[in-house]
Amino acid sequence: MVRFTAHRYCPLALLAATLALAPAVRAEGNDTSQSGNNGNPFVLLNNSINVTQWGLGAGVNVRQSIYRGYSARVTPIPILYFDDKWIRFTGTTLDLKILNMNAGSWGNVLMSLRGTYDLEDGYRGTHAAALNGMQNRDGAFWYGPALEWRTAFGTLNTQFLTGENKGQRASLEFEHAFRLAGLTVSPHIGAEWLSHDYADYYYDVRPSEARPGRDAYTGTASYVVSAGARADYSLTPHQTVSLDLGVSRFGSGVTDSPIVNRKTSPEATLDYFYRF
Repeated sequence: MVRFTAHRYCPLALLAATLALAPAVRAEGNDTSQSGNNGNPFVLLNNSINVTQWGLGAGVNVRQSIYRGYSARVTPIPILYFDDKWIRFTGTTLDLKILNMNAGSWGNVLMSLRGTYDLEDGYRGTHAAALNGMQNRDGAFWYGPALEWRTAFGTLNTQFLTGENKGQRASLEFEHAFRLAGLTVSPHIGAEWLSHDYADYYYDVRPSEARPGRDAYTGTASYVVSAGARADYSLTPHQTVSLDLGVSRFGSGVTDSPIVNRKTSPEATLDYFYRF
């Protein structure tokens, strides 16, 4: 995924604008719910038929770290997927569905409360010579509102998440799928705002960690912009293999840190998924 910044309020304004459009869209359900919900957009109050989908899979993500002296990071990805009328669980992300709206030509809008754990954030001081003497920076559990808007033009996803004492993140991503027989190619672009607290936790150098050639540094709110494409190939009606290639570019609030020596981070994700 890719990220982008400038002013502290920009991604929040985009999020607010997107959420403001949602009430204007009349409701019924998304692709995993059936019609007949009494016209009530609130998932807990409508009477739509419950349809359950689930699947299992596994994958691997390879990403070039932007930390100085840190080689490519390889992260295994267990995939457990469950989706019904009320919740959706994918990997390490759980969505509690709040509003499920259908507006015909306007597409489908799903608003959720999201909880997710980021496996890729942070580092260990022993992972690179440039990080020796640094305290470990751990991943975090993130939670907050999320919105998915599916239209004929593509899918827009936006979220605003808080990670305890590790700050906030606000993101906006758009993708459009092109289908060719058993192959689906989905280019995607995105922007993510990182709060001051986030940048200061993951990219700062505390006075006690300063060394010759590694000055103390306080991170500032920043951004990441990203672009890429995902290819999904259906081996059978139940089996899919996916390859996602992308690159992210980080803003100066991150890249000015003395423990960072790259502005861009390419990555690739390969996974296999079986839908029951």
